[in-house]
Formats: sequence, structure tokens, C-alpha cells
Amino acid sequence: MLQEIIILLNGSLGGKSKMKKFIILSLVTLLISSAIPYGMTTSADDVAEQGDDWLHVEGTNIVDKDGKKVWLTGANWFGFNCREMMLLDSYHSNIVKDIEIVADKGINVVRLPIATELLYAWSKGQYPMSTDTSYNNEALAGLNSYELFHFMLENFKRVGIKVILDVHSAETDNMGHNHPLWFKGAITEEIFKSAWVWAANHFKNDDTIIGFDLKNEPHTNSGTLKIISQSAIWDDSNRATNWKRVAQETALAILDVHPNVLIFVEGVEIYPKDGKWDDEQVDTSPWTGTNDYYGNWWGGNLRGVRDYPINLGKYQKQLVYSPHDYGPLVYEQEWFKGDFVTANDAQAKKILYEECWRDNWAYIMEEGISPLLLGEWGGLTEGGDKLLDLNKKYLRCMRDYIIENKYQLHHTFWCINIDSADTGGLFTRDEGTPFEGGRDLKWNDNKYDNYLLPTLWTNSEGKFVGLDHKIPLGKNGISLSEFVEGETPTKSTPTPTKPTSSIPTSTPTPTPTGSSSGSTVSGYIKPAFSFTSSSVLADFKVELDGTALSAFTDENGYFEIKNVPANKTYDIKISKTGYLERTIKSVAVNGNKEIAGKTAPLDMFAGDLPIKNVQDSTINIADVIELAKAFNKVSTDTGYMDYADFNRDNSINMSDVIILAKNFNKTSADYPALY
Repeated sequence: MLQEIIILLNGSLGGKSKMKKFIILSLVTLLISSAIPYGMTTSADDVAEQGDDWLHVEGTNIVDKDGKKVWLTGANWFGFNCREMMLLDSYHSNIVKDIEIVADKGINVVRLPIATELLYAWSKGQYPMSTDTSYNNEALAGLNSYELFHFMLENFKRVGIKVILDVHSAETDNMGHNHPLWFKGAITEEIFKSAWVWAANHFKNDDTIIGFDLKNEPHTNSGTLKIISQSAIWDDSNRATNWKRVAQETALAILDVHPNVLIFVEGVEIYPKDGKWDDEQVDTSPWTGTNDYYGNWWGGNLRGVRDYPINLGKYQKQLVYSPHDYGPLVYEQEWFKGDFVTANDAQAKKILYEECWRDNWAYIMEEGISPLLLGEWGGLTEGGDKLLDLNKKYLRCMRDYIIENKYQLHHTFWCINIDSADTGGLFTRDEGTPFEGGRDLKWNDNKYDNYLLPTLWTNSEGKFVGLDHKIPLGKNGISLSEFVEGETPTKSTPTPTKPTSSIPTSTPTPTPTGSSSGSTVSGYIKPAFSFTSSSVLADFKVELDGTALSAFTDENGYFEIKNVPANKTYDIKISKTGYLERTIKSVAVNGNKEIAGKTAPLDMFAGDLPIKNVQDSTINIADVIELAKAFNKVSTDTGYMDYADFNRDNSINMSDVIILAKNFNKTSADYPALY
């Protein structure tokens, strides 16, 4: 097949030069790269160099050894904290293929939960057996938990993924995260500390693990009557439940052994308004019923940092604070009620910022104290829950806020697993894209495309940026050494303009109004690739099929079709030369209708070039040949085809090749259903 393609392409170009042959081979390589096993693409230059990937903090940025800013944009993958003591998705699929797809999707760091009990066992030379998953993973047969963990670690390393090790619970217990403290039963504070020091010594020469998240979600006891002696607090006392004290002491012990690792410290749940923990019991029924305490998510309350900051002395540059934050389907907090319900996305983000984010943790980066890692965020995007639409609004707000605060606000999305009941996962058994080795798993395109993808670190050409200086991130990424600082790190949405103030913008999405003659159909459209020129957003034609009603997008990607007869159903067709035509079926217009908002515009796939004035609704080898004919042409050259200059940089170059290659083999049927 490869030889046939080369012959075909050479014939189309006349075989005129070595440069054109190189271009041909480059095109072919891009198009068939997904068929090449990982092991065959790694050269000697790609082999990891130990010790070159350690990170540290400068101001509110995390930087590499050379002071280059990095952006940790990842996801959580649990299982070693559970009784199974393995990544749980290996029940359902080939775990090596799972790891490869996670890398290919641009996740540059995995937060990997584990239990203190398991780390402590390993430190004593005890290696509990994991649940047998050899049915889907022959290579895992007979491996104990220690061997299995290191098998996973080697595979993360192979594909360019870094790891944050997270003590998620004291015991290996699937519900162990519900316990509020870092000690429980036989797991004492001293064992907690010693397990971490062992891990520090064990992994100090392996920069695959770049950070330690000391304890997941310290919080209060269950119920509305909070018992302070049973709950995590934050102050300068020597109390057993003072998380600030324990975190600081544990971090210092770790860093004395392993001074290169990042230390992530989460918050607590409640914090006294006067900074004094002088109550033994606090009634939080209802949650806002006490005037004495601020409440937030488990691990999400970092108000105490202002009064009692973590002090690591000479190791301060290894400290990152790490809150957690969720939407109403995890718990319907007060800020998800009232005005949030009817607010547009910009207004909703402002509400979340003012009522939760700013005073609980955002001030830490705004005031130059530290960068932040949002250790958990995410949520359900499918189903029939009455709060689902509000949950998706939350996800859009957090997505946009993360993008606005790149380099300062890092994140690990919850989660990759299918097994999280209140959030769902990036793997799914329902609607999604099957993948090799997936067995009964698919990739959740809806959740990934709309919420996680726009927050992942990419360069100006849409390549995912990894955190390893040598190994590229999966098949669709680059190494950190290849990234040029200052490139626009967005992928699926235009780069947001950060407001001059730290308060999120409140500019509402335009709401079209109807007319006396009918309704208005409106929305936003954009190409499914990163770009800098706003001209790419213009000239998408939107028409109501079977009518004479149509409109073109402006340079904001906005269109508006007025005077649409109401109480009818229409097929909406979207087209532009060089793009796959998209049809949205059966759109009911019962009044003014917005089919896609400013923060979540409709994506269009570039690469379907007109050949003899005909587009065939498929991006195939014929389009590759057509693009190759104009390769290296600039706007002033004869033979330049503006519709093949997808990113509108006035040159048909490798950026356009990459855009086409990413959509290769797609048809109009590959667009996701909107309704």
C-alpha cells in the first residue's frame, strides 16, 4: 500500500525534485503513522535521559531545568488505591493499548492514586497480589502489585507520559477516600510519613514520577454535625488532625531524600472565618447555616494558606497547592443555585469565581504565592439527571477558566476510568470511538472533545506538548525540547483573551432576537484546529436545507439567519470550500434558536478539497494529492489555492499538511450528532 501511494503521488507531481519526494514521504508518514507500532518509531535520540525532566516553581509558574514554563494538563487514573491494586480498566481492555491512547489524546501527566497501606507493604518487602487481569493482558499474568505498578510506569515512560503519585487513602479500599484523615487503624501518622519517605528514596532516580500529591481530600467527618477532633484542620497547632502541620513535616522529610520532586498539597473542607479552631462541634445543617465557617469541596478549601502558609525553607520552590472542584452532580453546592441556573456561561463563571474559586484558592496564584494544580475536576456529560445541563455549564466554565490561566493553573481531569459513578470517565461502554484492544471499552468523544481537549497543552500546529525532553507525547505530540515557548497552547478553541483584571469576564454570548416575520437561528462555528488568524472563522455558509434562507459566518465565527418560520423542523447544512460538509438533522425551531454558543462552537473538519470543482465529502488520498500540488506555494504564487491554506497564513505548508492528516479518512458521517 505504501509503495502504491508513493507511486501515485510521484506521478501527480511529476517527480521533479528531491524536495517534492521528501514532501511526499512526509505526507505518507503522517498518514500511516497510526499503523506503526510504538516501538518502531523510537530512535536512539528519543530514549529518555534520566534526571533531565525534574520541575520546580518560579513565582506562579512551574518550569523545567532551564527555566522554560510548562503546563501540566492531565487526568486521573485510579486503581492502586483499591482492593484490586491495579489500574481498573485492565479488567475490560488491553492496558498497554489504553496507555497508548491516553498519550495519543494528549494527556501529558497522569495523577495515579495509591494507598498508604500498599506503599508501606512494599517498603517492608511485602508485595500483595493484584487482581488477575491476564484475560485481556497476557503480559500481566502472575505479576504482583509491585511488579504491576512498575510495568505501568515503564509504559507511561515509553509514550512520554509523566506521573503524579497521589496517596488517595490510608487503606487499599475502594471507598477509602471517604475517610477524612491520613491515618486510620494500623496506618498511623508515622507510617504515613515513612511510606512517603520510602517512595521518595525508591523513585528519586526516575523522573517519570515528577510529583507527589501527599494526601487526597482531607476533610471533615461525615454528617452535618462536624466533630473537629475527627476532621482535618489547618492552623499552626500540634494537633493530630492538623493537615497543614503534617503536610509540611512530610514534605520536608521527602525533600531531604528527594529534593527534585514537586510536592502537591491539597486543602481541607471547612475553615473558621476568624482563623481559630475553637469549636469542637460545628452544625452545618444546612451547609450555610453556620456563620462561623467557610465550606467548600473536600480538599478544596485553601483559605488557611493566607494565615498559615506551608514553609519548606530551602525547598520552597518544590511546593504547589492543589485544590479540587466539581459540579452540581457531585454535590449541589449553594453557588449552583439561584442566579447560576439562568446565567449564561460568562455570567455563571463569574458567579463561581466570586462565590467559590477566588477566596478558596484562586487568590494563591493571583497574589503570586504559588501556581496551582487543580487535582480533580470533571463530571457526567450524559444521562437523564435533572442537573445535567447545569453540570455541563459548570464544566464549560471551568474549562474556560483553566484556559485563561494557562501556566498558572495546571490540572488533572477526573477521570480516565469508566468506574467513577458520580463523574463517569474518558473511557466508556456507551457512545464513543472503539480502539484497538478496547474490548468492551470506547473513548468518550463527547466528554473529551468538548471539555478536556481544549484544556490540553498544544503548540501552534495543534501538536500535544509532553513533559519529557526526549520522548514525544504519543503519536500526536512532541517532546518538551521541541516546544518553542510563546506558541499558542490551544487546540480546539481560539485562544481566549485574558481580562486585565483577575475577575473573569462577564461579556454575555449574544442572544438573537426574533422579528415580526419569524424567528432567528444563530450560532458559532469554527475549524477543528488551532489558529491565530480570525479570518479562518469567516465565510462558513449556513443554510436551512430546502429553503432559500442562509447566512455566512463573520470573523467571530457567528452567523444569524433571520425571518425563519417558527414551529417547524429544519436540516441545517454547513459548508465551506476545503471542509467536510456538515448537516445537523431535525432542528426544531419553535422560537429563536441558538445551535452552538460562543464558548462551544460547532467544529468543522478541514481537508476535503474540491477536485474539478467537486468535493466528495471524504478526506482521502485524492485530497493529499491536491494539497501536494500546491505545497510551498504562497499567496502571490501561481497555483496557490486559498482553500488549501487552512490556517490562512498565506502559505501552503506543513501546518496545512498536519491539519489534513489529522482528519484523514474522515467523512461527513464522522461529525458527532448535536441533538
